[in-house]
This record gives sequence, structure tokens and C-alpha cells, in this order.
Amino acid sequence: MSFASALILVVAIWCIYVGWPWYRNWKQAKALHVPIVISPISTSGAALQSLRYILDRDILPTWITRLAFVRLIQRNSRFQEKFAVHAEYGKLFILVTPATCELYVADVDAAKQVLSRWRDFPKPSSLLEKMNVFGKNLATVEGADWQRHRKLTARAFNEKLHEAVWAESTRNATKVMTKWNNTKPVYSTRSDMMALSLAVLFKACLNIDGDDKDDTRILAGDVAACQWHLDVVLKGISNPMALGRGFEGIKKLKRSHKALGELLTEFVEARTIRPKLSAHADLLSSILAPTDHRGLSSDEVTGNLFLFMFAGHETTANALIYIIHLMAIFPAWQDWALEEIDQLSHNRADGEEVPSYSQILPQTQRLRAILYETLRLYGPVPTLVRQTDPQAQTLVLPEQEVIIPKDTPVNVNTIALHTDPKQWGPDPLAWRPDRWILQPCDSSLQKVSNELLKYLFAWGDGPRLCPGQRFSQIEVFAVLICFFKSHRVELVPSRDQTMDQARSHALSLIQNSKVGLTLQMPDAESVGLRWVGR
Repeated sequence: MSFASALILVVAIWCIYVGWPWYRNWKQAKALHVPIVISPISTSGAALQSLRYILDRDILPTWITRLAFVRLIQRNSRFQEKFAVHAEYGKLFILVTPATCELYVADVDAAKQVLSRWRDFPKPSSLLEKMNVFGKNLATVEGADWQRHRKLTARAFNEKLHEAVWAESTRNATKVMTKWNNTKPVYSTRSDMMALSLAVLFKACLNIDGDDKDDTRILAGDVAACQWHLDVVLKGISNPMALGRGFEGIKKLKRSHKALGELLTEFVEARTIRPKLSAHADLLSSILAPTDHRGLSSDEVTGNLFLFMFAGHETTANALIYIIHLMAIFPAWQDWALEEIDQLSHNRADGEEVPSYSQILPQTQRLRAILYETLRLYGPVPTLVRQTDPQAQTLVLPEQEVIIPKDTPVNVNTIALHTDPKQWGPDPLAWRPDRWILQPCDSSLQKVSNELLKYLFAWGDGPRLCPGQRFSQIEVFAVLICFFKSHRVELVPSRDQTMDQARSHALSLIQNSKVGLTLQMPDAESVGLRWVGR
């Protein structure tokens, strides 16, 4: 066969297996009457991985890297692009690949419709299977199963639990500050915040305390082991290459998977055999004691424990990591926060060592603004993925109706929604907490804007809103008040850095965060922090 004949054959095969499906998807996309972005590469598979490998080496000319489809499928694309692609192609546009069509959404009304209609727009099962490593859970089930899981887990998130979260967060934050105050500079902020948040979850949500010498069910070493194995398993889900190449990485993951599974089973068995009385109905007792016959299976119990260990501590810890570093980078905003913390301490009742949860929480306006602003720019999940299944669905917008075909992935681009100048003003990429505050001229009247909260999707939206939203907020506020009531944080420049260069370096790390299972600040351990008494 001649070269020309072989080339014709290759082109013919490509047209049959790639070109025709690509054309068919394009025809289907045209019916939506939204802007179309064409991609010759699907959003999964070997071709995508090959392109990302080349992009990581920064060897392609700029005109290729600035193509719309390349900007959409490169690593960390949603976080890095933010609203930029939508500014060019519209708040709704559709990506057409040889394999499928994918709708991108950065319109508030459309996003709320997608997230509120959870039956019409379920989560893609293919993306959720990797989170079922220890059993199905609240985040990975749909329909009646989701309602059953939600009913059993939601009971635990009550006021008594929140009081326990406040007390445990304060107790553990005090221990961390004692450690930091004796170590200068501090490079363990990330690992310390992860350990703190997991300890709060263990005690407040599972009623397990590694410091309790009378609790024979679990020792402090087991809590530490649980954190270690949880970290390995999560890396195995999001980035297996981080565990090492070849057989050693696989062996390490299998070891930790087995050990974590055994620990989860031990927690459940210990509670079942010898229930421990507590001042509140914790998560574990809620999911083990159904009010009717529709309880959870043993795999579903361990699956939910794994979910809440992961989601309940990593997202909160990451929020604290970002806030602490941002406060060090921007000392003026730290001073702004300290004014409120000092006022909260002044309002504390005489002789009260730990601020009252019910008294303090409603007064946290500036701290609340700092948390919201941090989650706006550095929230845990830059994209919420849904799909139409098993039939077409219609989004009703002010200017048009969009009929989305069945089996179409729908990407609710939360980071784009959080950086749309229409909602957030001319400086949407700036970390400016006071944008959340009403009546900023009078400190006694400062309140967080409830109007802006309509545009924040950090905890999701609709019926599947994160049940631990208040849990997370309480933990963050308690920790920040404990840390900053008598200290301030500052960056420690390296030998060859000025303070301005240290701030620029730390900010560049934050702005180049990486998306794994959640958004992460890379190389946080390279940033030195010093806690100074005030």
C-alpha cells in the first residue's frame, strides 16, 4: 500500500470513528442556541492526558495555549481561568468534543436551577465511584437513597453538636498556639491545621478523643494513624502518582486502604457494643440509630464516616490555611479583623475563660466576611458537576429557554460565578473582605450583606447544600478568635528575601493553587510564619 493510500485510509477511519460523532455532537449543540466551543480532544482519555503532559512542559506556542478548548481542558483550568472564558464566550456555552457535549454555566439563575433540581440534574455516577471506597455515602447516592442518607446524617447537626464544636475547636486551637508560640518560625501550618480539624471532628462528631485515657476504644496513636492513612487514601484517589511510581505506590495505597477500613470498622463496632453516653447525639449515633427500618448498611455507615472525615476536616482546615496566610500577607486586613476580635473579648462576661458560643457567634461580622471572601476566591470545589439523565431538561432564563439533551454533563463553574464583575465589582480577583460589609463607615452597624450570599456557592446550593456548613463556620470562627485574641501572625522572609518579596511569594503560591479532590495551596510548608504576642 502506497503512502497516499495509507493516509487516505487513516483519514477515512478518523472520519468514521471521530469525525462523524464530532459532527453529530456539533449539530446537537447548535439546537441549544448558546455559544459553541469546538474541541478535537475529549475531556477524558489518552489524548487528553497527552495534551496535558505537553502543556505542563510549556513548549507550545502561545496561540495554541490560548485556544478556548485548550484553556478549558488543561490542568487547573477552571481555577486559573475564573470568569475569563465566560467573559469571551458567554455565561452559558457548550463544549463540543468527539465524545460528548458539555454545558458550562456561570449564570446565577441557571446555576440555582441546576442545583435545586437535584432529581433532574443528578451527579454523574462515573465521577462518584472513586468516593465509594468504603461504601456508598451521602455524596455519592441519588434519589430515595440520598433522602435516606440525608435524613440520618442531618439529625446530628444540631445546636448541642455545634456547642461541642465550639468548645473542642477552642481547646485544640489553644494547644496548637502553645506549640507555635514556642517554635519560631512555624512551617507546619498545613499539617497542624489538618490535625486540629480532624481532632475536632473525632471528638465533636464521633465522640472519640485520643486524649481520653479512660476511653479504651481508641488511643491517641490510633487517631494519628487514622490521619496518616486517610491522607494516603485521598492522595490515591486524587493523584496516585504522589504516592510513588510503580509497585511501591500501589503497595502503600493498599496498606493504607486496609488499615483505614479496619479503623472505621473498629469505631462502629466499639459504639455498637458499648455505646458511650454523651451530651449530644453525634454523627455516629445518628447513623447507627434509624428512627424507622430504613437504616444504613454496614458499608454505608463506614462510607459516611469516610466522607465526613474527608469533607468534614479537609475543607475546614484548608479554609483556615488560606485565611492565616492571607492575614499574614495583608497585615491591614489582619488589623481590621483584630479590631473585631478585641471587641468580642471585651464583651465577654467577667470570669468567662472560653467565649460563649451563643453570645459570640452572632457578633462575628468581620470574621464572617473574611471567611466568605476566602471561600469566594479559594473555595474547596471550583466546579460542581451535574448531568441531565435520563431525559432532556429545560433551563428557563430571562432571555431564553435552554433545552439540554439527555446525558449531557453540566459544569456549574463556581469560581467563574465568584469572579463575575457584574456581582463582585471591578476588582473581583482581589481579596477584599470589606466588600461583604454593609454600612462600612460606622463600625457599630457593620453587617454582612445577605444579598451577596445569594452569589456564594462555596457550600453548594439547593437541597444538596452541605449539611456541615454551620459546623465548618463555627470551627473557623472559634479557631481564629483563639489564635488572634493575643497574637498576630507575620511572614518570615528567607535569607535572600525582603518582606515584600516574601509576601509576593506567598501570594503567588495561593494564586497558583492546585485542584485535587479539593483546592489546595501548594508548598504551604515552604512559607514561614511567626506568631507574635500583642
